[in-house]
Amino acid sequence: MSWITELVNSTAEAESPERFQYWSGLAAISAVTKKNMYLDRHYYKLYPNIYVFLVGRSGLRKANPVTLVKQLVQEVGSTRVILGRNSIQAVLKELGKAYSLEGGGIIKDASGFLVSGELASFLVKDPEALTILTDLYDTHANEPEWKNTLKTAGTDVLKHPCLTLLGATNEIHFKEAVPPTAIGGGFIARTLIVFEQQRRVINDLMDAPLVVPNLKDLTCYLREISKRVGQFRILGAAKLVYREWYKNIATSTNEDTTGTLERIGDTVLKVAMLLSLADDTSLEIRQENMSEAIYRCEECISGMRRVTLGEGRNIDAEPTAIILKDLLKRPGYIATRKQLLQKYWGHVDYITLDRIAETLLRAGAITVTNAGKEVIYELTKKTAESFLKFKIELN
Repeated sequence: MSWITELVNSTAEAESPERFQYWSGLAAISAVTKKNMYLDRHYYKLYPNIYVFLVGRSGLRKANPVTLVKQLVQEVGSTRVILGRNSIQAVLKELGKAYSLEGGGIIKDASGFLVSGELASFLVKDPEALTILTDLYDTHANEPEWKNTLKTAGTDVLKHPCLTLLGATNEIHFKEAVPPTAIGGGFIARTLIVFEQQRRVINDLMDAPLVVPNLKDLTCYLREISKRVGQFRILGAAKLVYREWYKNIATSTNEDTTGTLERIGDTVLKVAMLLSLADDTSLEIRQENMSEAIYRCEECISGMRRVTLGEGRNIDAEPTAIILKDLLKRPGYIATRKQLLQKYWGHVDYITLDRIAETLLRAGAITVTNAGKEVIYELTKKTAESFLKFKIELN
């Protein structure tokens, strides 16, 4: 049984969605791996550090998986864990310090696990915060060091930086934590968005669970991973799976303003490395690792589309998203003008709706048909497929 399967199964009676447990576990493996292991991409080394956001409504128990893996990584004690409310400058200074381990030894490299049960409160609002995190994500591009120079604060120097980020938030706070500039500026393209709407189970916890996480065993294997050093090898069958998938995704015509589809190739390989480590420490990426990585990352594309739909500086961005989401849920993707005005009278007036419809019509996103006194809007097949290809779920 893989470490990830053990973690997910041990939390089966917890209300937090299963995917929240799964991706938190992968983030934990990423955090303890640091720069000890890599995949040779010939032009650069790819390291298995990942950024993960758990997104769901308030009360969905998002923080529980985050708290669990934070505890595990802290127990391993091989990397610094940065918690609480921080400014990006404070994070950089913390990463730049030598870090003493409880059992002896010192961490000199800028490896770190940034963790928050509520992402909006993790970083004090700073227009540069996510830009800096975007830059630091590309571990291979920051060798042997990364510098940040300010006139007032001097120069921060990070030696061999390698960051893993795990945060949880709801949709409203997501928009506070991730401004529009970060949506299209590369941060979201590097981040796995895990969006869920339902609890895994309903459990009042009046009785003790039959199974709970074995923290000792889970920590023990993470500690074993943290000591492994070397280069990953992709086995033949896994190469074939990736090659066929990559060809299809690279030639896809799906519109994506975030850049996620442009970077998903490397993201899949990072996740495949982590899944390989969840199985054993052979550093061999097998066919099942690659297939699962592809499936899981494509699931996250639906999350990205869900939380970024409607982003933009245009005043019609939010009502446009409302109309598109409504059409996507209707049989045949069809609605009348009257139906939309009646349903969304508090959000969209007739002037705004007509302006949105004209814009979508000119963009080829909808067709508009007159039937007597009624106006009918229908999403084009291409538009519907671009949002629904990755099984997006819409409220």
